[in-house]
Amino acid sequence: MSGFTIQRLYLLLTAIVLVAVGLFIHQPIIGFGISLLLALFVFYDEKIGILFMIIFVPIRPFLTVYNTGFKLIGDMILLLLLVKTFYHNRKNLRELFRFHPFEYAFFAFLILGAISALITGVSLKAIIIQLRAFGLFYLLFYIIKRMKVSPQDIKDFSFTTLIFGVVLSVQGLVEKISVRTLFLPEVWQRMELSYTNKQRIYGLMGGPNETGMFLLISFLIGFYLLSIRKDKGKGKSLIIASLILIATAFLLTYSRGALLTVIAFLPVYLVITRRVKFLVPLAIIGITAGILFFSVEKVTHVVEKYQIQHAKEINGDQSVDETDNYDEKEVNRFSDAFSAENRALSNADGRAYYFKKSLEVLKTSPIIGYGFGTFGGSATLIYSSPIYKHFGINGNFYSDNQYTQIIAETGVIGIILLAAFVIFLMKITWDLRKKQDLSPLLIYFIVAAVVSGAVYNILEMDAFTMYYFIILGYAIRFIKNRETVCIKKRGDHFH
Repeated sequence: MSGFTIQRLYLLLTAIVLVAVGLFIHQPIIGFGISLLLALFVFYDEKIGILFMIIFVPIRPFLTVYNTGFKLIGDMILLLLLVKTFYHNRKNLRELFRFHPFEYAFFAFLILGAISALITGVSLKAIIIQLRAFGLFYLLFYIIKRMKVSPQDIKDFSFTTLIFGVVLSVQGLVEKISVRTLFLPEVWQRMELSYTNKQRIYGLMGGPNETGMFLLISFLIGFYLLSIRKDKGKGKSLIIASLILIATAFLLTYSRGALLTVIAFLPVYLVITRRVKFLVPLAIIGITAGILFFSVEKVTHVVEKYQIQHAKEINGDQSVDETDNYDEKEVNRFSDAFSAENRALSNADGRAYYFKKSLEVLKTSPIIGYGFGTFGGSATLIYSSPIYKHFGINGNFYSDNQYTQIIAETGVIGIILLAAFVIFLMKITWDLRKKQDLSPLLIYFIVAAVVSGAVYNILEMDAFTMYYFIILGYAIRFIKNRETVCIKKRGDHFH
């Protein structure tokens, strides 16, 4: 385990074993107790809390299938990290209230959405759920910015992500080839899915888009590890093999939104950095992953045909073989993304329809909108919305477009505040572009947030916001540490 702290490795393995035990004991109190125990590890080493977060938060849907006590595992770890941060800074309270301009813009945005919701009559529970969805993982930035961060901490974080990405990729490939009959909870195997969606990797995260985004992030972090590794030994070969595996699984999620972020990121990165050397290993990995992608599709096609034929022999069922157009359907998932048929469906009852509805909502409350929990967010899925009936919206829906949600819920002021939030983050990213090895990741996240906001409620995508705020915190904290060391060295030299 080159580049990994052995002590933290033991703690991680202990945590994984404990959580695995909790999956076999279907008592919520056991899951809650294990979650609390892992949270208490934070007082021994707060960095291990970050590693716990990146492993257990993404697969929380899988964990809660077997034990609902794991539902708050991320919240509990984060709470204890926050408590330790307060404790460490108890004699320096000013540090606890020192914020970047982007943080003030974000706070104002959250306050605006909450106040507007209260005026509209949204329940307090719904408002809290939406505030949690938007703001929970920002706390990771708040915490890490006040930590002491070393290069080893960033390596531990990166290797943990890469290894976990490999684990999820292996699970996804088995899920794919077995046609969702292996390495998935039984309740997920029985899910009613369209034929096209059934061919996508859902993974332990319970959704192809969430899994696709996580695999993409783990790929980029693995590529960062590859770029900083100077030797050409087995370690580098293992990283390349891992990246090929992760890239293959990523393609098999058929996540068009995640792929769109890569397409937008590459030209922006090339223009900003004028670096092109990375394109060679990236192309080699991409071509190899593409070959494996088509190979896995062919194998899956054979397995599915066998399963259908076996079912016919047992049941005497002579139904049509759904695999006949299998290859065509899967290829068309990408090529038909902007087809006339898909555009028509979107206008009738999809992203385009709800975007038009959000503009209709904006016209009736243009300044501050109707508040959180009123249009296509996490809270409305649980509690619905007090404005749906008025605007002729039937049932609950998820907007799958961050801009749509913000326009309706926070109005013009909310749009301005969120724009300020992004602009300040862009400035930080620009300032760090040549000072930190993590800068390519920061550039990706900014580009991805702006682009994928049109196809995802990106502020509510846990893996995306969690990783972004961790990496941003590490980058800023590490720069501060390095500047402090330089100042001390200059002072020592002067004396």
